[in-house]
Amino acid sequence: MKRCIVCLALLIPCLWVKAQVIIPQVNEKVELMGILSRMAGFPEYNMDMAGQYIKDIDNYFKDNTEHPAVQYMKGLRKDYGISFDAVMSMAIHLDNRNGTLSLIEEDIPTLEKRWKNVDKDEFLSNLNNFYRDTNFNVFFKAHKGFYERGLKSYRDSVINYFDIDWYSDFYGNASQESFSVIIGFCNGGGNYGINRQTTGKTKEVFAIVGYCVDKEGNPLYNKEYLPTLIHEFNHSFINHYLDENKYPVYAKRLEPAATELYMSSRWSMSKQAYGNWRTMINESLVRAAVICYMLDKGYQPEKIKNELLEQVQRNFRWMPELVSLLRKYEKEQSRYGFFEHFYPIIIDFFEEYAKSENERFDVLR
Repeated sequence: MKRCIVCLALLIPCLWVKAQVIIPQVNEKVELMGILSRMAGFPEYNMDMAGQYIKDIDNYFKDNTEHPAVQYMKGLRKDYGISFDAVMSMAIHLDNRNGTLSLIEEDIPTLEKRWKNVDKDEFLSNLNNFYRDTNFNVFFKAHKGFYERGLKSYRDSVINYFDIDWYSDFYGNASQESFSVIIGFCNGGGNYGINRQTTGKTKEVFAIVGYCVDKEGNPLYNKEYLPTLIHEFNHSFINHYLDENKYPVYAKRLEPAATELYMSSRWSMSKQAYGNWRTMINESLVRAAVICYMLDKGYQPEKIKNELLEQVQRNFRWMPELVSLLRKYEKEQSRYGFFEHFYPIIIDFFEEYAKSENERFDVLR
């Protein structure tokens, strides 16, 4: 009897993950950080792709362009590189209780590392003043209908075609994390994978997806947006392998070869806001996994080819070989069991690829 209870206890988390239903959300703190960053002139939050909503933002907040919080954000970008996903990471780590914003309590720190040396109390003081001075909650509530239309469009056009069970099948183990999709209505074409570990709760993984409309103001979501969602959730299964605290051997082994590849790709990677070799490797694996998803789900060969070509054009030039490697892993998954056990083979791959490129350059010398 005890043995049966233990077996059921082990099975329940897996069933829970399989039973997850992804419901897209709007989040006031995501909108707050996105709009504040827009006012501070962050280009990635000034894509102007949300039609009337962008006009509403600019009109409502036009008298607050010189607000101390706006100036403070400009300084954070200049001094600490706070931008892109770091903005959304802070949004997800904020709590709002009775109109006062604070940081959530975490078991394990997951706030993006660029915030590490920022004075959090000073930041929160500025942010709370901006929230109150602008009556931000009034603006947020006034757009409830607009948000709901966008959420319905994403649910009908994207989520309905998404198979979240693929992740446990591909990586060999069911994630114990919860998955959520948040639309960043001010984020334009920006998409970010963020996670947090609130004290006493299951680790949460967020795909924060951008928003854009056509000339008539209709959301442009369709099945073509699905690879973006697949991409963002893949990060939670990939990124931690290069965490020096969790897998010091992996990072140490991979660093020399990955650094060489990054240096020969630095211009194109920096253009995509990938500022180091770890990000490049994680992005490579995430993008290759997306193509594996497309292959597993029977996407048209032309669409798969176009996805592969896009990654090569982004200077992930090793993508065809990397996808082939992951397909080999899928075929021999019973041998490896978990993706973690295959990761040393991935390190071998990048070491060999860097060596081969160096040999080509040596011929020129």
